[in-house]
Amino acid sequence: MKITIVTLFPKMISSFFEESIVKRAIDKKKVEIKIVNLRDFAIDEYGTVDDRPYGGGSGMILRVDVVHKAISKIKSAVPEKKLRSKILITSPKGRVFNQQKAIDLSNLDNLIIIAGHYEDVDARVLNFVDEEISMGDFVLTGGEIIAAAIVDSVVRLIPGVLKKENATTEESFSMSNQKLLEYPQYTRPENFQGLKVPEILLSGDHKKITVWQKKMSIEETKKKRPDLLPIDKI
Repeated sequence: MKITIVTLFPKMISSFFEESIVKRAIDKKKVEIKIVNLRDFAIDEYGTVDDRPYGGGSGMILRVDVVHKAISKIKSAVPEKKLRSKILITSPKGRVFNQQKAIDLSNLDNLIIIAGHYEDVDARVLNFVDEEISMGDFVLTGGEIIAAAIVDSVVRLIPGVLKKENATTEESFSMSNQKLLEYPQYTRPENFQGLKVPEILLSGDHKKITVWQKKMSIEETKKKRPDLLPIDKI
């Protein structure tokens, strides 16, 4: 899989991919990540990529001609055989990112993420992207953190990246194909200041442990994220 991130601030995210699982995925050649500086496509020698909004308003707007030039350049380097491709742009106005979206994106051959910045992008940019993506109902100074989060969540789902095959299926939002939070986890010591590991987990009875884990997943979701549960489970 190849992932390209277009950003005004490459240094903000380049180090993010030099550690942990994403770094190992790159070393294993499971993913190729390229960071493109949007200013390489500026309209002048001063690096201009934005302008004032028509009709007035605060802030600056990323220019459609600059963003389009970047997209065209990147797409021209993608082999035609790589049909499973998508272009995203980060935006607080986009659909909120979730685990199912991460799964869908992990099946692509090529992913381009444009990190939005400043007040907004020229609305005509949306004619050249497939989807706007948000991380939630809040606003950041730019889309670099969101782009990095998307990459991290997608890369870990690529087959062969994580050591255990079931590592991405037995976790929050992936439990038994339902939107459940993961059950509570424990490790040594068995007793810490009177706080004990549940006896069922020490029993060695895997069938009973599985039943307990499913029950606790529902309880965790009911307590922390009841909005994820169907009405009859609340």
